[in-house]
Amino acid sequence: MGKRSPFAGYIRQRGSSNPSGAGRTGGTPGTFKTFVTVAFDPTVAAAGTGVYLPAGAIPLGVTTLGGATGGAAPTVDLQLAGGTAAGLANELDADTASAVEVQTGADLGVALTADTEIEAGVGTSAATGGTTTALVSYIIADDGALND
Repeated sequence: MGKRSPFAGYIRQRGSSNPSGAGRTGGTPGTFKTFVTVAFDPTVAAAGTGVYLPAGAIPLGVTTLGGATGGAAPTVDLQLAGGTAAGLANELDADTASAVEVQTGADLGVALTADTEIEAGVGTSAATGGTTTALVSYIIADDGALND
């Protein structure tokens, strides 16, 4: 397995070059959808997770990987520090993985102006243990200009 290689900045692509060689080559540059993993205690009130979205990130949704144990249909909430309560995901399934990305939070779709921590914790129905893991997706705000 290769080593990790984080970098500052973000990746963009604009497709392949024009095969005829005439005029503009490729499309308008675009950014890639990215995910951060958030693992947290599903039995306690929402608190900082130590996971941050970068300035310019536009949160898109949350996918649960489950992991909570016990309780009756336990749920969790995810939000941005200083944002709307449960602004990323409200009453997300805490114990069962889902292939469906939740896209209903009040803080989704808005570009962040500063690096912002993700907070997470128990929802209305508490688990009794375990660690819930979720994936928060985002893209980076980009003007589509070819070069800086």
